[in-house]
Amino acid sequence: MNDPLDATRTMPDAARPPAAQDCAAVLVTYHPDIPVLARVLEATLPQVDRVIVVDNGSAATLDEDLQAFLAAGHVTLRRLGRNYGVAYAHNRGLEEMLAAGYRWGLILDQDSVPAPDMVERLMRGSLAATEAGTRVSAAGPRYVDPRNGHEQIFVGLGGWRFREIRFGGSGPDDVVPVDWLISSGMLISAAVLRDVGLMNADLFIDEVDTEWCLRARHMGYQCICATGAVMAHTLGNATIRVWFKGIRHVPVHSPIRLYYMMRNGLLLARMAHVPWRWWLPNLKRLAAQFVVFATMVRPRGRNLGMMLRGLVDGLRGVSGPHGDPGRH
Repeated sequence: MNDPLDATRTMPDAARPPAAQDCAAVLVTYHPDIPVLARVLEATLPQVDRVIVVDNGSAATLDEDLQAFLAAGHVTLRRLGRNYGVAYAHNRGLEEMLAAGYRWGLILDQDSVPAPDMVERLMRGSLAATEAGTRVSAAGPRYVDPRNGHEQIFVGLGGWRFREIRFGGSGPDDVVPVDWLISSGMLISAAVLRDVGLMNADLFIDEVDTEWCLRARHMGYQCICATGAVMAHTLGNATIRVWFKGIRHVPVHSPIRLYYMMRNGLLLARMAHVPWRWWLPNLKRLAAQFVVFATMVRPRGRNLGMMLRGLVDGLRGVSGPHGDPGRH
């Protein structure tokens, strides 16, 4: 069996697509599963010029674990020493990408595996939409959960509820406007990053991507999904099936993540660039999550306590890391 960390399996420079030299990926890690991280790197390296790994306080062995990739080039590791949050880590990587003069930045999670042509399709979709007159903020792929093959649903702004955005009948090169994207898989141009700004590090984690997309939308930009671009992505520690107007696959999150989900959902509602068409249905979503995680998902008591604390802090306007950031 091949060593999952054998970096010699990555595509040689001569075989990289020409557009790859214009793009750097920012990959944030936090105590990653090394074989999974290796698959992410192997899938990403042929599609970009460099992967900037920004680590939020993982074990000291990470350098050794990634030694083959680091030695082969096109991968750099930036260690933060402790967990400063996903938004801060994104910003560190994006700042390095901008300083190096790359035209595009790709954001990835440590367990998101892009299809072999994902970056090319994202670029192509972004450029086509721009030529058609759309001010594109970011392009994102379609997301499939590798645990169950379930394709994650995009939702957008409605009136009193979120509307589902489905891609039935879409061709492989179609572009569909969406109101926001998850951060993993987002392809953003350097010009847009300089105009809209970086991620809001005060949010630490959760709703970071939503806030950035809504901020860009407020400035006249539009997120898009390039429907032919696909990425395997895992949301939550597991999923449960619940009935709500049909079977839903609900990601299960740790109590500390529930804290940030509740708190940041309320923090976004206080921001001037976040429209009421987002925060009104989002309050309904938070209420549903509160009921599900307080009654159906263990540890119920811990979930309840952290969600209540998140709601209180959200109402008080508390931001940044909760407690000791090194423990998250």
